[in-house]
Amino acid sequence: MAWQTIAKKDARAVLDSQLFRYFLGFVAFAFVVGGYLLPNVVETPAPSDFPGYMSEAVTLLVPLLGLLLGYKAIVGERASGRLGLLLSLPHSRRDVVLGKFVGRGGLLALAISAGIVTGSWLVYYPYGSFDPLDFLAYLVVTLCFGLAFVGIALAISTLTTSEHVATAATFGTFFVMVVVWPELRPLLALALEQIGLANGGLPDWALLLHGLTPGMSYERALTGLFTADPAGAYFGPDAAWYLGTAPALGLLFAWAVLPITIGYLRFQSTDL
Repeated sequence: MAWQTIAKKDARAVLDSQLFRYFLGFVAFAFVVGGYLLPNVVETPAPSDFPGYMSEAVTLLVPLLGLLLGYKAIVGERASGRLGLLLSLPHSRRDVVLGKFVGRGGLLALAISAGIVTGSWLVYYPYGSFDPLDFLAYLVVTLCFGLAFVGIALAISTLTTSEHVATAATFGTFFVMVVVWPELRPLLALALEQIGLANGGLPDWALLLHGLTPGMSYERALTGLFTADPAGAYFGPDAAWYLGTAPALGLLFAWAVLPITIGYLRFQSTDL
């Protein structure tokens, strides 16, 4: 299929970049370092310890690499004129978007998988506490999280014809979603309290809005999957059902699918 050809060619092009090879290796290495250090922090690590221990590093590094991998994938081709040549061959716009998503997302998935496999082995093998279901759950949820940001970056890349605009939008997305938004909970509570919609904290509907980002959904999913009391894992046992683990997993999956779908539909209707 045509998209497979584009995926392979795009993956090779990314790997030709020494900078991207370093970035991919660094993400994998971060999991390995976490797996090496965790037994020094927790005397006898349990299967649930590794995801929580790695959460802060993952929610910073994986979005950054996912965005960097995708944000110039299409707009760069458009700016250089290669996109018109590519589409003059037997490739559709769907092939281009899907091929680039699979090629670049596949590289990120390989880096994450290699890191989680090695890091998990360092944590679990010496203590005989390996649980294949926990391992697979952590791997799949983290892969979804990474692919969400590749999809967001590709969506940005399809929505503009300017590399400068794509760059600004990408780093703005990282700053707002990853750096700023998780820290806004106290400010949102204060603002809602001032207008009479909250009293000493955020109501459930506001907690849902605050938790819509991929990073917040990822943390909620991990907490629900890897804590002893999933019912009260993140917001407490009295929180609304839509703040639970299953909705968080659904949101994370939606982030992995919807941005790239919206980007493709927009790309289909734009002139080159």
